Amino acid sequence: MAATDFNPALLTAALALPGLGLVALDAHAETAPERGYMALKALDYLDSQPGADRIRVKAPALSALVPLGDQWSMTGTLITDSISGASPAYYNAAITPMHDFRRAYDASVTRYLPQGTWSLGASHSKESDYLSRSVYGTVTRSDESKNTTWNLSSGLTRDLINPNNRVVENETKQTVDLLAGVTQVMGISDIVQINLGWSQSQGYLSDPYKLFDERPRLRTRQTVQTRWNHHVDSLGSTERLAYRYFQDSWGIRAHTFDLEHVHPLGEQWKATAALRYHSQNAARFYVESDGSAVGPFGPNIPQGAAYYALDQRLSAYGAVTYGLKLTHQWDSLTAIDFKFENYEQRGSWALGTAGSTHLLPFKARSLQWGLTRWF
Repeated sequence: MAATDFNPALLTAALALPGLGLVALDAHAETAPERGYMALKALDYLDSQPGADRIRVKAPALSALVPLGDQWSMTGTLITDSISGASPAYYNAAITPMHDFRRAYDASVTRYLPQGTWSLGASHSKESDYLSRSVYGTVTRSDESKNTTWNLSSGLTRDLINPNNRVVENETKQTVDLLAGVTQVMGISDIVQINLGWSQSQGYLSDPYKLFDERPRLRTRQTVQTRWNHHVDSLGSTERLAYRYFQDSWGIRAHTFDLEHVHPLGEQWKATAALRYHSQNAARFYVESDGSAVGPFGPNIPQGAAYYALDQRLSAYGAVTYGLKLTHQWDSLTAIDFKFENYEQRGSWALGTAGSTHLLPFKARSLQWGLTRWF
């Protein structure tokens, strides 16, 4: 569980395993890719709070796609995370040193049909105190014009939790994910997409490494995401806009806005500038600090409360992420890329809700480089 103590947003975006929810906003091809590829990515992630660096993650990833004739393809990914640092400083609580190592695998196979595809996959992730296994599948179907594509995805994940501090032993968590959406080609310059998501987790959902953390054993989530890609032919650039609404049974409501500008720099370089804003209210059982020396530890927990948590990810806050990615087409078969992202979270940045006023600011930055070779 220690390896999940850092904020996962940047790592997930940088080194996402192929799987449920990663539906590309593009026109679907119903034939297997003519060429395969191998890609190597390396991520360096560091987050911090005032006066101290917290978590550092070094995560190389190797992925590949292999066409199998003209109707099948196979993909696979291997990620290893070396995680070190300290748990977060909640108010006036001291940070705690930690170190962990995670190895994750993912593999999937895709079948290409005249008007659609189907794929099946499985993933496995293990660290010293956490084992996660999942299976997933995706089906796409397009109309005769190939301008409209529907997609349906589902996934099942089972986790085994054995924290090093032995607060619990052999606890489990099961998660079911469903995603349905449609992608529409609006013309030669525009593609739009809408996805509806539903997810339910049950089992041990508390964090054993946080003091006074007792959460419900059931959490249901719903999401609505819309995306629009617009190509500006005169500039050769592409604008990508996205909005995502999230709500769950713990009382969290969140809004996320994304903007990307993709611009060519000559014939071999491409730059992608990205900006994201996220805002959410607090979970109904989140414990807020009153600014006293002891913060929320004990005195602020309501008498007789069944559930309570001090986790900043369950608080009311706003967050801004900005980044830049440079891609260089070295030759017809080789590309390299470099990416930088910076993330900052503050209670006062929450939209339309009172943010957590005594929560320490949180920052994170990530650096990534990649090499892709087609064959």
